[in-house]
Amino acid sequence: MKTKNIFGIVAVSVLVILFAISCDLDENPFKGTWKSSQGYTVTFEDSTWVLPQYSGGVGLKGIYTYSDNTATITYQEITNNNGTWRPITSVEASDYTRTATVSGDKLTWGVTTYTRQ
Repeated sequence: MKTKNIFGIVAVSVLVILFAISCDLDENPFKGTWKSSQGYTVTFEDSTWVLPQYSGGVGLKGIYTYSDNTATITYQEITNNNGTWRPITSVEASDYTRTATVSGDKLTWGVTTYTRQ
């Protein structure tokens, strides 16, 4: 009887550990709020991001995909000085970097480095 209990406990423990490991493997390294030393804050959700105010009062929004620790950024909307959001033109979008990387609690996007909040 005791042997069956021990095997049951071991089996449940293994399942719990495997579940915990599989959850960690699916974690999106970009998801969360990040802040730069210049005071810019960017928030990444599952597949969208928003940078409400960037250099010169420009705000940016879009979508992204990621593989490992590198994200491919797509710009969709822009605002100037907290105004109305509108679709970004390809000419405007070409001024901005389209990839970002995460290493630990640091996100590097173009020349700006953000720290996870």
